[in-house]
Amino acid sequence: MNPYNPVAVAHRFIRSLIREGDLCIDATVGNGHDTIFLADLVGEKGKVLGFDVQSSAIESTRAALVKNQLSDRVKLFEQGHETLGAELSEGGKGCLKLVVFNLGYLPGSDKSVVTQSGSTQQALEQGLANLQADGAISVIVYRGHAGGNEEYAAVEAWIDQLSVDSYFCLRYERWTHQRGLTPVFFWIQRRDNDIA
Repeated sequence: MNPYNPVAVAHRFIRSLIREGDLCIDATVGNGHDTIFLADLVGEKGKVLGFDVQSSAIESTRAALVKNQLSDRVKLFEQGHETLGAELSEGGKGCLKLVVFNLGYLPGSDKSVVTQSGSTQQALEQGLANLQADGAISVIVYRGHAGGNEEYAAVEAWIDQLSVDSYFCLRYERWTHQRGLTPVFFWIQRRDNDIA
């Protein structure tokens, strides 16, 4: 993978944050690549919750987890990511280390089934409300499909309203001739108010 690809950059940020025993959410499991990556990082004492509305995504992720012997670290939910807050009742507020969003459509599937800005914003709010003191949200938005720019604008507007005293926010985009179509990586990390 190109080291400057937004997914590769996101993975470097994630790898620097996650420790064994952490609780993470993959809000859009897709083909399971991020789910497996997170399950490996959290170790035997950690847990990953994975969400997707498509049964094919859940099944392919489940098969990949079995193949990689990581099933015991992951709980999958065939439901929208806007429901993630309800599944955190046992952990309580401040239980999450990371929430990962890879927005758009499932590669190799029906491109008309895409994440929606309304449910994504709900999921972002719920994830943020349950982050640990140094927890983070990783978002990759794909803009090159129908509805992609609308979702991108909604995510960016949501980040814009966050307090710079409480959150470190980063936006990463490759500069290319396809401006406005390339994927964008956002990193939102909770921080202590005394950190400048």
